[in-house]
Amino acid sequence: MKYSTVFFDLDGTLIESGPAIFATTRATLTEMGLPCPGDDFLRRLIGPPLKAGFSEFLGIPADRVEEAVDLYREKAKTMGVALAAPYAGILEMLAALKAAGVRVGVVTSKVHSTALEQLTAFGIAPYVDYVRGAFPNGGGEKTELLRIAAAEFPPETGQAAMVGDRYFDLDAAKNVGIASVGVLYGYGDRAEIEGCKPTHIAQSVAELKKLLLS
Repeated sequence: MKYSTVFFDLDGTLIESGPAIFATTRATLTEMGLPCPGDDFLRRLIGPPLKAGFSEFLGIPADRVEEAVDLYREKAKTMGVALAAPYAGILEMLAALKAAGVRVGVVTSKVHSTALEQLTAFGIAPYVDYVRGAFPNGGGEKTELLRIAAAEFPPETGQAAMVGDRYFDLDAAKNVGIASVGVLYGYGDRAEIEGCKPTHIAQSVAELKKLLLS
């Protein structure tokens, strides 16, 4: 195996969650009486912690961010599962990794309890050995989460990689000192991925599977 431990991002890497995130955000902003931008702009919300996305990218007033987060999480309990799904080939890839003895972890800025619920709902949980999601109080910066993961689920030196579709994931891998794999089928474009200078780039789930099992 190239890597004996592989940490995966969730949204945009294991599951195609854009439609769910966009719909849940639109419903949240509408209920709060706030303007809602188009899907192209909302793509910025996939990757960062929810609080940061709402305040920095959507410009929700500081005194209403907590209200938006609570409302979004409540709506996501139903919309987040109904409108999302694993990318084609993901379950087969994870099964092959497990069969090959690879230790599989998930590190996501999605709140931990929600991440666990979605991994179960989408049939991914049986292939995952470890999950580190964001904390309920909003702490979900990816480097911090990956450091915790590397401490709680320590990989062998030089044999771990972080797989993700946004610069948050690839920069976190660099900061923690492990290899990185940028995927182009998610929500980060080629310029963003190449700008992070990841260890590897995979254009598809099939290419990612081949890379990780080589």
